[in-house]
Amino acid sequence: MMRRKNEFAPPKRQKEGKMKNWFTPGCKAKNNEEYRAVLKKRQVGLCLCILAGMATEGLVLFLNFCTPMTFSEYRMGYLLGLGVGLIFASIVGLVRIRRRMASEEKLKKFRLKETDERELEVDSLALRAAAKLLLVALYVALIVAGVFESEKLMYVCFGLVAIFLSGYAAFRKYYESKL
Repeated sequence: MMRRKNEFAPPKRQKEGKMKNWFTPGCKAKNNEEYRAVLKKRQVGLCLCILAGMATEGLVLFLNFCTPMTFSEYRMGYLLGLGVGLIFASIVGLVRIRRRMASEEKLKKFRLKETDERELEVDSLALRAAAKLLLVALYVALIVAGVFESEKLMYVCFGLVAIFLSGYAAFRKYYESKL
């Protein structure tokens, strides 16, 4: 009795959707046209991200060359890199969305993947775990800042924790009333 070569091999996982939409919980599109409308809205969001990156670039350059404020070379590179990174990531996202929209087959495949309940649950659990990790990291940074007497870092970390927790409470209340 001869066995085929890959008879017991697990099915290959698809590489395209790694961090598919970062924090979007999928969509409720029931057909390709509804999904196409969702993708068009995402394209608008990505275009806004490109504009935000360009605004960051412009603001940094304006502040450095047209005002008495000057940045060190490191700080200038850091801030300009933030803008370029946002622009580049958004362009990559736009290209990926356009590829999906070009083929009905790909459109259907990704629509089904985004509406899959298991995928939605995995995304939700991963996001919750990442949020908890972020809070722990901020708490550790708060302690370190307190030990080394870095008052500015303490205020920044405390402010971030406060923004996160108050944002969570506000959005929870909003979505409870909406659903």
